[in-house]
Amino acid sequence: MTKVVTAMIIDDDEDMGLLLTSLLETRKIYCLAVQTLPEARDYLENLKPTVIFLDNSFPEGLGVNFIRVIKSTDKDIKIIMLTGDISPWIEQKACDEGVDYFLRKPVNAKEINDVLDEMNFIRN
Repeated sequence: MTKVVTAMIIDDDEDMGLLLTSLLETRKIYCLAVQTLPEARDYLENLKPTVIFLDNSFPEGLGVNFIRVIKSTDKDIKIIMLTGDISPWIEQKACDEGVDYFLRKPVNAKEINDVLDEMNFIRN
């Protein structure tokens, strides 16, 4: 039996959410895209995704500060941070907080698929 993989995309750029959803669904990964950190927090109370794609810059705060919220919900959730922020401290803080992968935008489908392959999220 194949394990069901679910993803939450937390990115205030709706187009990024749509692009990632399209890519992930071709891999048979069920997706939920949200645009705000409070919305993500609400869903995390009931939904335990396998993997979260997390942006860093939101009007209400930084994604790197939200990693702790995710990990306190379920330490086994994998986190892939995607950000266009070039500040070196962002990557360091993200790694210190426990992200599994850190990618700088713009990213392409191959980069995302390579990370998912490394995480053993088998393509169906």
